[in-house]
Amino acid sequence: MNLPAQLPGLLYHGSNHDFNIVDLSKSKDRRDFGKGFYTTTLKEQAQQWGYTMFNRFGGEGIFLYEFEFSPSPDLISKHFPQISDEWFDFILANRTHKELQHNFDYIQGPVANDKIFLTITGFIDGIFSREEAMQRLRYNKSNDQVSLHTDKAISSLVLKNKRKTSTEKIIYNGQELGFFISKKIESIVNIISEKEKISFTAAYDYFSASQIYKSLQNTTSLLWTENAEFIVDEYYREKPAIL
Repeated sequence: MNLPAQLPGLLYHGSNHDFNIVDLSKSKDRRDFGKGFYTTTLKEQAQQWGYTMFNRFGGEGIFLYEFEFSPSPDLISKHFPQISDEWFDFILANRTHKELQHNFDYIQGPVANDKIFLTITGFIDGIFSREEAMQRLRYNKSNDQVSLHTDKAISSLVLKNKRKTSTEKIIYNGQELGFFISKKIESIVNIISEKEKISFTAAYDYFSASQIYKSLQNTTSLLWTENAEFIVDEYYREKPAIL
């Protein structure tokens, strides 16, 4: 599916936090298009993001935000009309490195749904080859995301509406996840083991006692769709040091 180059006036954001001002300093690294504020043209998708974040991290509730976006002509932007090799390489660069890997004010392009997430993180974690990953991606439909990365872009957003929705969990009806989750845990523990210079067994004991490990087992959190490096970052955010 090709995404239109012309942005609509309304963008939506789903969150587990109540806010009135967008603060880019609270954005996380290793996202599809880099650290930034992520929105979509689809209200239902934004609401799903809110459910996912609440199920994964808890919070003040599930909030759906509606913004009007009127970008000025001098903003530097990038548009990916569809899943492509360029899109794939761009996501890999941002998901495997910290900080922004580009100088765009905002970016529009396909968003990775759960199946696409599995393919991308499976490639990053060494489960799929590039050829296998691209073959899988070509047959997946995707929705859109619009990410804003600079204060200049954020200043073009105007909050029009905000509402709190039900916190009832959405049951995930996906494929068998045992293989992917077990391989993900192995990759995570190896990273912790190397970082802390401890045995695999000791690293596993530390990780399995964490809240992040419990969240990884909860399929509704969708944490299992993230690449191992991102989950390790979240683990150290919860537990800054082991020794």
